[in-house]
Amino acid sequence: MSRSAPTPQLLRVRARALIDGDGTRHAPGAVLVGADCTEHGSPPRDARSPAWRLLAAGEPSVVARHPAAGGAATLDLPNSILIPGLVNAHCHLDLTHIGPRPFEPDGGFVGWADHIRRNRPMASSDIGAAIARGVDLSLQGGVVAVGDIAGAAGGRPSLEPWRALRESPLEGVSFLEFFAIGMGRDRGQEAARRAMTQAECERAGRGIRFGLQPHAPNTVDRRVYEWAADEARRSGLAISTHLAETVEEREFVARAAGPQREFLERLGLWDESATECIGRGEHPVRHLASALAAARFLVAHVNDAPDETIEILARTGAAVAYCPRASAYFGAEQRLGPHRYRDMLAAGIVVALGTDSIVNLPAAAADVGVSTWDEMRVLARRDGTDPALLLRMATILGAAALGLDSAAYRFAAPSPLAGLVAVEAGPPTAPREDAADVLGQALRGNARPRLLLPDGGRSAG
Repeated sequence: MSRSAPTPQLLRVRARALIDGDGTRHAPGAVLVGADCTEHGSPPRDARSPAWRLLAAGEPSVVARHPAAGGAATLDLPNSILIPGLVNAHCHLDLTHIGPRPFEPDGGFVGWADHIRRNRPMASSDIGAAIARGVDLSLQGGVVAVGDIAGAAGGRPSLEPWRALRESPLEGVSFLEFFAIGMGRDRGQEAARRAMTQAECERAGRGIRFGLQPHAPNTVDRRVYEWAADEARRSGLAISTHLAETVEEREFVARAAGPQREFLERLGLWDESATECIGRGEHPVRHLASALAAARFLVAHVNDAPDETIEILARTGAAVAYCPRASAYFGAEQRLGPHRYRDMLAAGIVVALGTDSIVNLPAAAADVGVSTWDEMRVLARRDGTDPALLLRMATILGAAALGLDSAAYRFAAPSPLAGLVAVEAGPPTAPREDAADVLGQALRGNARPRLLLPDGGRSAG
């Protein structure tokens, strides 16, 4: 990956259009940004990832009148649209080394999970290498913040993904994944408790926060979910889980049967203690309602969403991370119907976009980057969703879902700026344009996001 010359401390960017997910729209548009040391007269807080501030945003002539504009380097992008840095609310960066793989329908979701279990990295160096590659691909796709699932190596909670991610320029949350059901319930809960204690000793600085990730209702007992929710609320930790992802998950929770029970039996984890909480005809979201009410969860996928689940998620304040390409990869729409993300948004639920793992992405992702821009593109083309709403889901709502400062993901100067992205949209088509139309044009095209800040030199090619 090539790098350009160091980014100047003051930079003015002029472009065909400028848009964020909070109503800022200008065509043409411009921004003026400065590093923290420019604004405050002190060095950036982190030499790896300088904190940038948005000093001005709007029409180019207005930005040019800012007192600091005369001393800024200028970058002209007459065929591009500027957007804030993107958020990937749900990803698995420690699986990056596996690369994209086709789904094998005969093996089903459990067969796929078995493949992941066998091939995930175990050694610290391998985990670090996978995370580093995932970080590079994220930045290459214009992503500056992630909700990353720190996978359980060998079935045991691991802090290595969090440690590796802390060395990156990204911000966000590393969610400690753990399993605790049946024969492994007490052992898994205790392992998660020990990891939390160790993480508390290591917490430091800005960037990547530590969070909890009880894996899913088919691998974590509801009583352990309630414990994790209480711990998250008490300690101020973020908490996430996979929820309502598959038909098999609903069968397991409602009937204590199906492929996911057979999987636990094969691993020697099943015992009848699990049926104290499952097998009562409940939907997975109803099954976890008590835990969802105890802490503010980020729940991934929710492909299976009858009306009652939307009401529960809205009432408990849970946020949803929707991964369109992952849902399509597993055939969720064919088995469960279209995803109800628009109904969730209408109910007041925060719905952010995620990519899930690189395993479920097209082969090109290994070269061009892992980005929620591509999730936006899927929904724009498939559903005709408003481009500005999609941008909101990939920036402001993603930040809200992860507990980040949403002001850094919009163009409301003066404010911090988490990132600045340019996407080629072609030359102007009229003397006066709507920035949302330009964004839609960019989503219909094939151009890749280019991260201008904080890196200043990475390109998505």
